[in-house]
Amino acid sequence: MLFLKERKSTITVSKLIEHCFEHPDFKKYCSIKRNKKGEVLTSKQGDDFKVYFILSGIYGVVMPNDRPKGGITRFLGKHDSFGLYHLYYDVWEPDAVMQSLGHGEIMEVDSTFLFSILDQAEENNFFMVQYLAEELRESQYFSKLTFFKKEERIKKALLKCGLELGTLTEDGIILPRQITQEVLARYTNTSREYVAHTVMKLIESGIIRNRPKPLLIVERDRL
Repeated sequence: MLFLKERKSTITVSKLIEHCFEHPDFKKYCSIKRNKKGEVLTSKQGDDFKVYFILSGIYGVVMPNDRPKGGITRFLGKHDSFGLYHLYYDVWEPDAVMQSLGHGEIMEVDSTFLFSILDQAEENNFFMVQYLAEELRESQYFSKLTFFKKEERIKKALLKCGLELGTLTEDGIILPRQITQEVLARYTNTSREYVAHTVMKLIESGIIRNRPKPLLIVERDRL
């Protein structure tokens, strides 16, 4: 892993989005789509694989479970991607899907087309290693989260959503409206009722505020 510390790829998801927009075959292999809340996007479509770049909105990576809507394992925001790792698998059956947690907009890209763009870049291997390292970090974080008690899982989820997706203000961190009690329950493997109970305790303790909406993290050091 020494080479990762010594060198960092200049390729980013934002750069890949630019390359796709500028490519003469953009309309043939790419499309811009708007999504409504709850819309599900799958990487495998028939014999083809699609990669998604998020242009706006917040999405969840969803794994099917015994709940009607499935469990959320990760949140994705602007300039995040879903499905890049498909490019380096010859045979792969994805379990996870991506679901819009509100109104959003994505770029859908044919994986073969995207591979050809990456193949022309000198630092494509470094980019993919960095991308997979980030996927591993997220996976490890989610794995560790499962070992905490329910209330701690919810508190850590609130802080993570605030730091990664929220808006920093003088009063604290404003959570996105898409991060509802139901969404938090799906991410922390708890019930909506338990999330509501925990949120109320945090409000009474002065750690978060719910008036005016949306939720505001006032004392993040206590989460």
